[in-house]
Amino acid sequence: MTATILPPSKFPLRLSEVVNVRGDFGAGQLANPKGISYHAGLDRILITVTPNAVWGRSIILQTVQPDGTRERFAPGYSPFRDVESMLVVVPAGPPLGAGFVAGDIYVNRGPNGEVSRLDTGGNVLADVWVDLGSAGLWGGLTFDQTGTFGGRLVAVDVSGKIFLVDSGAHATLLVDLSVRMGVAMRVEGVAVAPTAFGPLGGQIIIGVEGNNDDDAQSGKVYAVDGTGAPTLLADIGYTAENIAFVPRSGGTFYHTQLSFERERENKVLTASASQFLARAGRMIVTNEMSGDLWEVAWDGVRYTQSLAGRVPERWTSDGLGLQRTELEHADFAQRAPSLPGWTDWSVVPGGVTTDAKPNACVDSSGNLHLFVKGSNDRLIYMQSMSGNTEVWTGWVEITPIGQTTHHSLASALHENSLHVFAVRDDGHIVHKRVFIGAGALTNEPWIEVPGGFVTDAAVSAAVATGRLVLCAKGTDNQLYINELACGGRSWGDWSLAPGGGHTDANPTVVNFQDELYLFIKGLTSRRILTTVRSADGNHWSEWAELPGAGRTDAGIAAVSATNGQCYLAIKNLGNTPSINIASNTGTWSHWNDLPNPGTTDVALAAAAIGSRVYLFAKGINDQQLYMRRTS
Repeated sequence: MTATILPPSKFPLRLSEVVNVRGDFGAGQLANPKGISYHAGLDRILITVTPNAVWGRSIILQTVQPDGTRERFAPGYSPFRDVESMLVVVPAGPPLGAGFVAGDIYVNRGPNGEVSRLDTGGNVLADVWVDLGSAGLWGGLTFDQTGTFGGRLVAVDVSGKIFLVDSGAHATLLVDLSVRMGVAMRVEGVAVAPTAFGPLGGQIIIGVEGNNDDDAQSGKVYAVDGTGAPTLLADIGYTAENIAFVPRSGGTFYHTQLSFERERENKVLTASASQFLARAGRMIVTNEMSGDLWEVAWDGVRYTQSLAGRVPERWTSDGLGLQRTELEHADFAQRAPSLPGWTDWSVVPGGVTTDAKPNACVDSSGNLHLFVKGSNDRLIYMQSMSGNTEVWTGWVEITPIGQTTHHSLASALHENSLHVFAVRDDGHIVHKRVFIGAGALTNEPWIEVPGGFVTDAAVSAAVATGRLVLCAKGTDNQLYINELACGGRSWGDWSLAPGGGHTDANPTVVNFQDELYLFIKGLTSRRILTTVRSADGNHWSEWAELPGAGRTDAGIAAVSATNGQCYLAIKNLGNTPSINIASNTGTWSHWNDLPNPGTTDVALAAAAIGSRVYLFAKGINDQQLYMRRTS
């Protein structure tokens, strides 16, 4: 069962700083962040902050927001410095069925095997909820979310004793691994593997930090079954510290890092949810002393492990004998998206019909503009709606002089100007600004996007890293990018989006969480695939299927709203609209049919005014445009 070692990932994880932790214990006293757990009810990360040199009951709990704001949590409560300070929040699933309360917080209190129970508000329900009588729960706390262990709390002490604790605080010793294996070990890191994680799915996974630099057990990762029998799963070489599984529906990764030398290296790090879409279901193992992160996967035949990335910036630890900088604990933030209600479909007035997908965009004044290609004359028409009034202005033609198009339009708001893109009959792409700021409709001429690029499908546009990004499908079915620089003065060169994605439908780009998401319909699979460009514009993720196993034979509509969610809409293979929504943690709802969905035979369009999302679809028989919105 031991994992086969593969070369390092071609898509290494990129972590960035959320907040630098300092100033919590007075001048000259380092504040070390250690334990971490996401609380979906609070939509906050919870961390334990440990004074470097003040022993006794001196640790504090804090909440951390994505913008780095820190606040004291449970101000009257403090665990002991004598143990590794860890905490876990009761998740949904089997723990609830076992009598645990969602949102309750269990803390490794110390000074030995004591665990506290707090509620969502930080009230201490039991300072000593259970005392496991161990030498110290340095191994960690986690909940069984598979049901294999009855939804109980799994607590692991420093020597490898694994306890199962029910909601009534009744503890059972599953196994003492040091005795079972006949070898002394220092255990840190624990999780329960999802049932889909190959033959070892549903088992308890523990990591071994080791007692010294020459410890042969250091870096080993074991799976432990319901009888307490261990199986060597992986070996990362040194100091396994934390075990975490990538959520199937997506989530944002958070990790604590500490330093015993300087304030600067005490921080909370994050890796965006997009970097884990192609890693769903894999295990992430932290090497405490090197700053390396490893991924372990089941490929259907064998377990594999490969280096997944490394934390950035300064690192000074020389090993267990000289610990200076350390990675500590990690967790995935998973928060289900808020699913909205929807109004029913209503016809867009004016009588224009189309045989192509519509396009919609909101200008700098919050007015919505709808663009379509006429079904008979192949001219370009625009109609506007003032704010959320649903009062329309009437259709106007904005076709380039002497030109027609076979394809739908694209639009994006860049530097307060609303840009529209069209594909001429010869496949060249033209564009113009239709609105500048809050001004009236412009009579600027259409001009060709430089580079002579030719496409046979509609294009898509979005703004990312301050630039207007244009995405087009080449006649080779690959995806190409061009960008209008800040200031709107010059376009770059066309470049191939990396990764080998292919499609025969129009691509879609959207800015979500400061990253550029590129969505396509898979060329033959008809799956909804995505690759994501990082917030700095320098890196692309591996192509991955969006959670939910949706299928389409057309393009994809996507829009981000001010409520922090991203909304995707497709025409599924049954010709009805389906929606997939990502929350602010990058957790997806999976595909769901709209209520009273209606039918359409082309892709949909989406736009958002604030947090209100509008969808547009073409009727199959009458070719009129229909609109509905979130309520």
